[in-house]
Amino acid sequence: ERRQAIVADTALIRMLEDTLNSPTGCLFAHRNIATGYTDFVRIRSVLFAFWSGIRSTFPNAWGLPPTRSRLLHSAGIRALGRLMDRVMGSLDPDDPQTARAVRRELARVAPICRWESGRWEDMGGLPWNELQNVPSHVRMLSDLLVRTYLRRYEILLPGQPGPRRPFLRLHDGGALE
Repeated sequence: ERRQAIVADTALIRMLEDTLNSPTGCLFAHRNIATGYTDFVRIRSVLFAFWSGIRSTFPNAWGLPPTRSRLLHSAGIRALGRLMDRVMGSLDPDDPQTARAVRRELARVAPICRWESGRWEDMGGLPWNELQNVPSHVRMLSDLLVRTYLRRYEILLPGQPGPRRPFLRLHDGGALE
């Protein structure tokens, strides 16, 4: 009996192309365009660390077909790839504490995610199952996930009205807080 694929290979390829080719992508640093060298071992480590964290953070949505969850739907994969660029850009996938750090970082966005039910409130109340792999939905979801993730790093500087300024603080062995 042949199993049906849950994830479209085109979604994975597109997500990988985005992060490998963009200077802000977390996989970009593992590829030397001048020499053609690509560190596939390191890329595999980064991908495994992040997507294992996704599986741990969203266990009920993991492995479900797109009709039951948008986590592994093309739009979810592409948007999560952009979040991966932010999360994994400062983490060492070979550090034994990385798995725990990835789960902690993903916990920042988990409360707003509507992979299996409900509505994406910050996306105009879009029902979970109406999220599609169209540029506007991928962009809105990417922006929402990244904005929510970065919001934790913002403070209002004393005596400075207006927009918040980002900051990062390192703790226990270099993990971001």
